[in-house]
Amino acid sequence: MFTPAILHKGQFELSDVAVSVSEDAWTPSASYDALVQNAWQERVREAAREAHPVWDGQFYRVTNIGGMNNGSTSPRLCLGSISYRYIATYRALHEHHAREGLAPLHHLATAGLIRTRDGQFVFGRRSRNGAIDLIGGGVQSDELAITCGADIEANLRKEILEELGVRSEQIRDVQGKGIVLSTTSNVLVIAAVDLALSMHEVAAQFAHRSDDEMSDLVFVGEAELCAFLGTMTDYRALIPALTPCS
Repeated sequence: MFTPAILHKGQFELSDVAVSVSEDAWTPSASYDALVQNAWQERVREAAREAHPVWDGQFYRVTNIGGMNNGSTSPRLCLGSISYRYIATYRALHEHHAREGLAPLHHLATAGLIRTRDGQFVFGRRSRNGAIDLIGGGVQSDELAITCGADIEANLRKEILEELGVRSEQIRDVQGKGIVLSTTSNVLVIAAVDLALSMHEVAAQFAHRSDDEMSDLVFVGEAELCAFLGTMTDYRALIPALTPCS
């Protein structure tokens, strides 16, 4: 597993993020690939028992971790691809991954620090394990082709619609705050999102969401935000360093 880290810090417009896309796909060794196939088949069987759909499409991955700061306030992202099955099985197989000295996955995601108009920050409780998390998700080429920074923002808006039921026109502003690395080598673009909706209006919208990834919402007041984030696991504890309360 990896040590969470801040890869880029500073406010930026997501539309100003420079993006280039290549055919560079993450490729494992034959021995690791065999382990992944076995672990993936077990995941497929488990999903069938629980009547959950299984998806194995393509994520974008970041190939320029050491070179995303290009001298401007906005980062630069060079993107390749990675199959979801490698992401989904990494936690179970990370010791094998490290032992073989394989390249990090560096799969790309977006996450929103979402604030209602009455000063409440919106988090979700995950349906499968009860963990509290930011609203957001992986950037999947099967769902949205990424060619520029505006597409990165479009991915976050899509996740907010799916997980919260909040439409794009109900969002007042989106501002990039930084990019972080997680313990699984996930690269997350963190953005502050201001809504035109109150806490109660968000709760009402949530009842009509299209994705059941979050079972319910958790609201945190502005004064408690940084302390709350500091109690969270993984990259989430780094987010206060990207916000004015640091």
